[in-house]
Amino acid sequence: MRIKMAELFAGVGGFREAVEHSSLKNHFEVSWSNQWEPSESAKHGDLQNANKVYIAKFGKDGHYTGDIHLITDSEKKLPKDIADIQMLVGGFPCQDYSVAKPKNSAKGIRGPKGVLWWSIERILRDVRPNYVLLENVDRLINSPSANRGRDFAVILKGLDSLGYIIEWRIVNAADYGFAQKRRRIFILAYQKDSPAGKKIGATKINADEAIDSKGLMAQGLPCRPASEKTSFDLGVYGSDNELGAKYKAPKGKSPFLNAGFVINGTAWTKVVKALPPKKTIFLGQILLNPEKDTMPANSGIFRLSTDALPKWAYAKGRKNEPRRKAITVANFLKSKLGITVPAKAAKQLPIDLKMDTAFDFTFNDMTVSVSLAREEINYRIAVALNLKGATFDRPNAITRSQIEQAQSSKDIWGKVETGALAIATDRAFSLLGLKGKELLGQVSAKIRPQVVKAVVELTKKEKPIEFSSSDKSLQVDRDTLAATTFAYGYKEGGLPFPDRVNGPGRTIITSEGGASVSRFKHVICETCASGKGQHKTGADCVKGGKLRRLYPEELERMNGFSAGHSKTCRELKISDGKRAFFMGNALVVDVVRNIMESLSKAAFSRG
Repeated sequence: MRIKMAELFAGVGGFREAVEHSSLKNHFEVSWSNQWEPSESAKHGDLQNANKVYIAKFGKDGHYTGDIHLITDSEKKLPKDIADIQMLVGGFPCQDYSVAKPKNSAKGIRGPKGVLWWSIERILRDVRPNYVLLENVDRLINSPSANRGRDFAVILKGLDSLGYIIEWRIVNAADYGFAQKRRRIFILAYQKDSPAGKKIGATKINADEAIDSKGLMAQGLPCRPASEKTSFDLGVYGSDNELGAKYKAPKGKSPFLNAGFVINGTAWTKVVKALPPKKTIFLGQILLNPEKDTMPANSGIFRLSTDALPKWAYAKGRKNEPRRKAITVANFLKSKLGITVPAKAAKQLPIDLKMDTAFDFTFNDMTVSVSLAREEINYRIAVALNLKGATFDRPNAITRSQIEQAQSSKDIWGKVETGALAIATDRAFSLLGLKGKELLGQVSAKIRPQVVKAVVELTKKEKPIEFSSSDKSLQVDRDTLAATTFAYGYKEGGLPFPDRVNGPGRTIITSEGGASVSRFKHVICETCASGKGQHKTGADCVKGGKLRRLYPEELERMNGFSAGHSKTCRELKISDGKRAFFMGNALVVDVVRNIMESLSKAAFSRG
């Protein structure tokens, strides 16, 4: 007899892929599933893209394509197909925890997507299936920003109160030999009297054994301890304020680490590390082979044109540069013209007024472009003149007379140059990827003459230019605009360009598709990928000119999806962008398979 499963928030069926394309299908069957995409709510559920793929792959029987709230938020009984399940699985929507949002704006479990946890909880409360397997972004254990770990505690307490033993693990798929560096948290829960729970003696093993070796997670994803365990009572709280106070952690840290075990209201947690896998799959091994595979009919659009290479190199490269918000410029223009100015025009005005200056700096045979902004010099002038209210994060309304006053004093102007030198040195140092105080001093000494020249360029009096929009015009000069805007330093680490094919790929994100330039999209060198030649450096790959983005089927292979999935998408003529979107939302099928194989052995073993 097979375990009946419900797959919630199914997407294109990652959990089902794990079951139906392996021996697991002998022990598990998906009898009910659900997928609903709010962004496509104007379409009937059957016509939403993910549902079309799911139905074409697995059939319509038992697949509900409406909003899950219509089933779980009502007072009606759950459908019989749900009431009969023995296992619930799902990667519940993660937007409120996603790293794509700044930490301080993450709404957590009370946000519009996070509340879908209560749909899961309703089913578990009414049905009490033996097993639960959930997946989410690893940041879940730190949500929300004001009360680190509160949301995860709500989930753990909810499962615990329904009689479940819970294991969790943050897993980087690449650590277990798979072709993608995708970090996700997996939560596995099982009833104490379930066959699997009894088999491993879950009520008798201690927390260390459960986390390190004897638990179902540890058996499916072998690991070793990397810290001592800590424990605490999940407790019962009468209000959100009480719960929030519990997780007002010092230094903003969550009490939950990357692995844990919960039983009878107590949570144990520790850091673990994956044991080395017996086999590893690299990005180069999952790429389509022109000699064996059918290549995409429109494969040409994935190749990087020569003209686009500088844009890709910039997007992928290290950044340490001044930036300003176009809205500040637009507001200034609106106040003068009385009309709303297009964002594109607002962005162009600082360029036309030469608000920034850049120069090439060479050090140890490496050359980088270093930028300074006029507003940054304004702040240094304000500080040097001891002006009241000088601040680096708001406009400093420096006048032409104040610039001349600072220039008239060697000591004061020296302070301005020293301040600018500190900014430029930091930028050059990080762009060059250097480390060490000795090298920092060498960079500072060498770059100083160029900084002195740049400061002169940024502070000299420029003629005003005429700005026009909607038949209205305005004379704008650099001094005036710099007194109403501010520039902030923007830093960003570099990514390999192109991506290395002799290691796992980076995490696929939902915007991987489409033709636009993006630092997050994978780019490979076809020469290196073919195995017929190897460039020594990424720069050599760029010179070789054979760079391309990953094809949709390669993204699907990175997540371990079957060839049948790719075939279905082609037959349905799902766009490349949508296929990439699916994979950005998906999970690594093989990680799920490892966990479920461990569960299967325990649940069906006769020993």
